[in-house]
Amino acid sequence: MAKTEENRTARYGRGKRWRARWVDDQGRERTASFATETAAKQHVAAISSNLHRGEYVDPRSGAQTFGVLAQRFTAGRTVKQKTASGERSLLDSRILPRWENVQLAHIVESEIRTWLADMQREVSSSRARQAFILYRQILDLAVADKALARNPAKGVKAPRAKTSRDAVFLAVDQVHEVADAMHRPADATLTRFLAFTGLRWGEAVAVTVDALDFDRHIVHVRRTYSEDGGKVITGVPKDHAARWVPFPPGLDADLQALVKGRPGAADVFQTPGGGVLRSGNWTSRVLRPAVLTVNAPADGETPEEREARGGLIPAGLRIHDLRHTAASVAISAGANVKALQRMLGHESATMTLDVYASLMDDDLRDLGTSINSAAYPLRTGDAA
Repeated sequence: MAKTEENRTARYGRGKRWRARWVDDQGRERTASFATETAAKQHVAAISSNLHRGEYVDPRSGAQTFGVLAQRFTAGRTVKQKTASGERSLLDSRILPRWENVQLAHIVESEIRTWLADMQREVSSSRARQAFILYRQILDLAVADKALARNPAKGVKAPRAKTSRDAVFLAVDQVHEVADAMHRPADATLTRFLAFTGLRWGEAVAVTVDALDFDRHIVHVRRTYSEDGGKVITGVPKDHAARWVPFPPGLDADLQALVKGRPGAADVFQTPGGGVLRSGNWTSRVLRPAVLTVNAPADGETPEEREARGGLIPAGLRIHDLRHTAASVAISAGANVKALQRMLGHESATMTLDVYASLMDDDLRDLGTSINSAAYPLRTGDAA
């Protein structure tokens, strides 16, 4: 059991005359010197209280610098290479120049706020937010290691994330129109595959021939491609969880035409030269031109008449909007929240609801009608 006491030192009468003595939570004896008896007693009382609550922190651990802590944080981090590169960039450009040589005990909330305010004047709110969240995570490690009693960044709000534009949900007919406007059948098939499976871009272009199960009409999503510094990196799906996702039988013929004669380990979707498709190139060279074609006025039709005819597709359509479209199609087909969560590879059903709750309003109204029919069936003598 920990004990504490204060004793006069051999230097009584000169300088720091009082010594606080205690046994820490590891059974090691610790001491600290103070100029007054009151200061020593206050220190002992604080130590005793922290030991009792299980919040003891070795006072000497605060001498560790943030830079040393950051090295331990990155060494013990298991993340994708792209994520690690991004964090390294934030550390080198935004965090370490200010905090590398600062001792943990000297990090205070007011200086964190000043640093964050200065950073927001220099970079976007999104990058400032990313840097601050990483900084706070590193200080969380100090608390976990009992180098700090509390995280001084906890009381500081992260910059608000930039509000993303509203998701776009294409109608099924619009998906086919966009696909039909593409020159390469492979691109048309990829468009339909994205819009009817909900796979992320990196997951879709990393699908191999042997991942397609034509008997059960499911695809095994077990790896992904990402880009880092212009290089393509092969990784695992988000949240490190492989999953099976259904694809409509209507895609059978197009998919089989793509994979015919290819080895099982080959990518299903490739560039004309057999390389990995890049999202930026594909968007600018394939997706956007197809949208322009669909939206173009017919012969003899004015732009105003074309707009009045309706069915226009947002000119800024993104690949990710095809994923939103897949969620919309699945909900319309009767998918429940858990099924949609598994299909999209979301970590939780809560995340799925946060994004697509508005699409389920009609679903809930239909459910209410069904419940009413079951609870109040027409009985003999009721009006038809």
